[in-house]
Amino acid sequence: MTGTLSLDSKALNAARNAARGGQYQLLLGAGASVGAHNSRGPIPLAKDLVEILKARYPAAPIDSTDALPRAYQRAIFVSSAESVWETFVEVFKNAHHQDWFTQLAGLPWRRVWTLNIDDAFENAYRGIARSDARKSRTVSWDDPYVETGDLEVIHLHGHVLDSKPRNLIFSLSEYQMMASIKPVWSQVLAGLIGVEPFIIMGASILGDPDVESLLLAHRPTAVAPSFVVDPYIGEGNRWELEQLGYSVVKLTGEQFLEAWQDEMGLDAESVRSLEESEALSVPQFVKLQSDRVAPPPRAHDYFGGDAPVWADVIEKRPALFPWVKEIIGSMEAWLNDGAQDPVLHVIYGARMSGVTSGLLLAALEFTHLHVDVFSFDKSSRFNVPAVLRARAGKRPAVIITDAGADFSNDVDRLLKEAAQSGVQLYMIVSESPHNDLRLEGRLGGGYRKSITKIPVRLNRNASTALVKKLDEFGRLGSLELEPTGRRIRHFQGRDVFSALMEVEHAIGFTRRLEGEVIALDSAWKKHLLLLLSIASQGARQVAVVDASIALGRASDSLTRSILDDDHMSAVTEIVDSRLLARQRDHAIKAIVRVIGADDALSATRSMVENLAPLATRTALQQRNLPVQLVGYLMTAKQLQRNFPGIDLDKQFYEPLRPLFGDWNGRYWEQRAIYSKSQGMWPTAESFAARAVGLYDDPYTRTTYGTILINKAANFAHPENSSWQEFYERGHSEFETAIHREPGNRVTVFAYLSATLELVRRLISWQEVGDLDVTNGPLLQIKGDWEARYNTLRLSLGGEQNFESARRAETMSREWQSLWVDGNSN
Repeated sequence: MTGTLSLDSKALNAARNAARGGQYQLLLGAGASVGAHNSRGPIPLAKDLVEILKARYPAAPIDSTDALPRAYQRAIFVSSAESVWETFVEVFKNAHHQDWFTQLAGLPWRRVWTLNIDDAFENAYRGIARSDARKSRTVSWDDPYVETGDLEVIHLHGHVLDSKPRNLIFSLSEYQMMASIKPVWSQVLAGLIGVEPFIIMGASILGDPDVESLLLAHRPTAVAPSFVVDPYIGEGNRWELEQLGYSVVKLTGEQFLEAWQDEMGLDAESVRSLEESEALSVPQFVKLQSDRVAPPPRAHDYFGGDAPVWADVIEKRPALFPWVKEIIGSMEAWLNDGAQDPVLHVIYGARMSGVTSGLLLAALEFTHLHVDVFSFDKSSRFNVPAVLRARAGKRPAVIITDAGADFSNDVDRLLKEAAQSGVQLYMIVSESPHNDLRLEGRLGGGYRKSITKIPVRLNRNASTALVKKLDEFGRLGSLELEPTGRRIRHFQGRDVFSALMEVEHAIGFTRRLEGEVIALDSAWKKHLLLLLSIASQGARQVAVVDASIALGRASDSLTRSILDDDHMSAVTEIVDSRLLARQRDHAIKAIVRVIGADDALSATRSMVENLAPLATRTALQQRNLPVQLVGYLMTAKQLQRNFPGIDLDKQFYEPLRPLFGDWNGRYWEQRAIYSKSQGMWPTAESFAARAVGLYDDPYTRTTYGTILINKAANFAHPENSSWQEFYERGHSEFETAIHREPGNRVTVFAYLSATLELVRRLISWQEVGDLDVTNGPLLQIKGDWEARYNTLRLSLGGEQNFESARRAETMSREWQSLWVDGNSN
């Protein structure tokens, strides 16, 4: 044992890594405010607050022995909630704590949760006066969910910081109300406390209904220990908490702080150094270092198809494909040129082509080139000024983002401002080729750009590299006795994942996977695998807390099931705080076959319903993980692919209307897209218009315009000119969308593509003599299309290697052939 925290060396090392990395969450109870004061005097605890209410509201039968919830409720009976709130503002606002509490606030916390309504923590945090510290953001229990990267201070019972009354949780009826509605922040806390390291301070624990229910229902499973700090805890309660897995520290808050700073290496100078680095100032960036490697998950098997982790790369398991050498060579050339100008390197690769492995392997090589290498975790948008401050005056940095189209506008801004400030950045963003327009349309800066395209299938050189790597680790499986040429031919022309699966499991991969699905002994386990598999299909990430909320399961029991159940561990994996399907999206068909398409769709809808509180508009703007997951789960294309033949409008979208119909434009947009695919034109048009009315942005306008022009093509007929109205309305929607965001290539290409199909339909009538291609309406469309195309081509200057240019050239050829063929008839 070492120090006053009584940790063995393994636990101490885990705690140090988590504490210095800003991973600990702090939960403050009422006792944490002891010692704080404002101009009125000391901040009262429950007993003293009862006396204050008794004196302030003499008409209420409040006795000194009454519990605070009862006294509070009686005070409201004789006055109002607003009046009592004003009293609490006087009593609790502008609270200032002792010096040790300011030091506590200045430590690197992931989040701060408090049962107190005062502003002592916020005032203490402002008192640390470090320009590089993250901004704090005060959150009340009933605020919408969003994660910004700021230090969130979440008041679980409300607060008195605002100028207008807040909903407080004090009375018994308010406790009951909160329990019945399950506020989103309470759900997030319940999901985190079993799987993230916590320090719980200033609560009586076994006796406080909030904290006791949390701790007893969730055993800590994080690698770093969770602590309960209570100088007065009884031996029985201490024993009970230790049985649950908590480390109980019988110290005052000030004593604990001193021990924590000493044993975690968090003196003032160390904290300042950490704040100046990306480690804390930009929590979305994870530094990749060859000398700091988290162990792989238990039963992890890279060659068995598991998603790569940093430990796999350190052990040199991924094959060095030719395209990876190209990336490394480009980065070396940048360094040799002086690394002055920021660079964006775009990697286009289809799923299962080894993109993630290749990026991590390149990252390892970069660490040997005297540059700092970071991976962007995509948990939320990053703060561009904070990145630039953290990198100012430092050596060049490489930032890697896998599947990063959703953040391309932030990438663009960062590179533009880096060029102005002299910060040396080489950014690598990978994406699937079908998302090229979403990525490239937001890259307007004048920085250098390069592109690498990964072959969809393995060529001979890549197959040779893969065979060599498998041979090195003795993992050729069914190919072990085959000659080299036959080994190479097994991989040629195939994606990495499916070819490896045949090596590992021979031809029985699908049958074995279905057997594992059947062996899962609870419905929720099949539903979890379904969730993770669909997420993998859309390159969406699932945090443990999000899965916990989606399934209505305690997060710690969920993770223990994955670790302890052989069948669960065969199909799912925990990597850091996120969950993965080990077979990527291959399990979807097996689950649908095993439980039936209707039940699988119903489970998906139920998970969307449970995650709905996390899918707020503000969370969408910040691109938080849960809202991106919900968005993909509701995507019409995904649902039709995975649940073919089912009436999705009736069985999926309509039941979700009470949750999303009043506010969520994206819900109506996907419903419109599905209706269009079913030929339900009136509802498609109506739903698309509703989407614009609720969330008017270039994308909803694009969907609306596309549906109108598609409708024009569907109704185009020489004896019916109604199609002209649909085209004109659709064209107007596109013009509005383009005016809002001129660089949005999704909108431009959507217009060009939809209009091309309309003209193709119209010209087909000319072939039988029913339509003159030289008539007025058609010539107007021709002029509209070519004007828009010419503007697009101008914007593509200098981007000949980008996918947008290739798409534009292909579309131009199709357009010209239509008019040549039409005029020749």
